[in-house]
Amino acid sequence: TILYTRMAAQPDAYGQTHPVETPEVLKKGLKELDEEIEKIPKDSRVNFETAKIKCANLTDDDAKLVFLRCEVFNADLAAIRLVKYWDKRVELFGEHKAFLPLTLDGALKDDMIALSCGYIRLLPNVTDHIGRAVFMVDPALQQPSKYERVSLVRSIWYVTHAALESVTAQQKGVVFLVYPHNVSKNIFDRVQIKMNMESLKGLLPLRVAAVHICKPTSIFS
Repeated sequence: TILYTRMAAQPDAYGQTHPVETPEVLKKGLKELDEEIEKIPKDSRVNFETAKIKCANLTDDDAKLVFLRCEVFNADLAAIRLVKYWDKRVELFGEHKAFLPLTLDGALKDDMIALSCGYIRLLPNVTDHIGRAVFMVDPALQQPSKYERVSLVRSIWYVTHAALESVTAQQKGVVFLVYPHNVSKNIFDRVQIKMNMESLKGLLPLRVAAVHICKPTSIFS
């Protein structure tokens, strides 16, 4: 794996470093990533290999760069995340929709109710001081009687992928603002929270800089 220490600035307020991306760095990083992917047994990357055939634009160099940036150009970690991502995507969306674009008329066409509840939102035209995207999460806006838990998870994937359309968000990461103050016990769903976290950690190519919980209630104690 390439050593980027000399090219990276000092850690920022969240302890993250941000490599300087030159054409040489990108080229070498992609080459290393391809080499690391090949080290993973073929029977352990079936869904990724299927994606290369069914939706090549979602596995091209631009897509791979998102995973490299998430792992700060550690190609071995990026390869593992990339393969796990496609496994989880197939699990969440099923084989018929997993290889469709994550759009409202594509893979998300059956999740409009969960999307419209506003549980998670990407704040438009809002970033922190270095360009991180900002998400607002309000658990009180859940409507669990109107959709299945997995539908809400898919809606989270949609919103996070919307943020990743920004190269700056890919490079600098994201911040979550969680406002649980108005959540009631009847919609506080620990199973849903667990599903949400499991669908994100080590899977989505998202550099999470911080999660700020604003005005937590006693439910979280």
